[in-house]
Amino acid sequence: MSDMQEHLRVQLETTLSPSHLEVINESHQHSGPDNESHFKLIVVSNYFSDLKLIDRHRFINKLFKEELGHIHALAMHTYTAEEWELRQSAPDSPKCAGGSKS
Repeated sequence: MSDMQEHLRVQLETTLSPSHLEVINESHQHSGPDNESHFKLIVVSNYFSDLKLIDRHRFINKLFKEELGHIHALAMHTYTAEEWELRQSAPDSPKCAGGSKS
């Protein structure tokens, strides 16, 4: 696990006490030398129960304000427990506009 990946995980666990959390480093799927530049978050938390999707994303953007200066892409998938129970997965991340290594 990368340092940034672990940092994101710890901050989300501490702040949101999620019932399900995945912090996926997708940097290897994209062009460029940085190995900590693309991340996918799947967060299931009761904190999101009264928040619209845009407000959930704003919350995470505010939480990681400084980190986003170093991260090129952050895919956020935020769910309540009820939403996650119905879905059980998040969509695949889009290909990087800079090109894929696949």
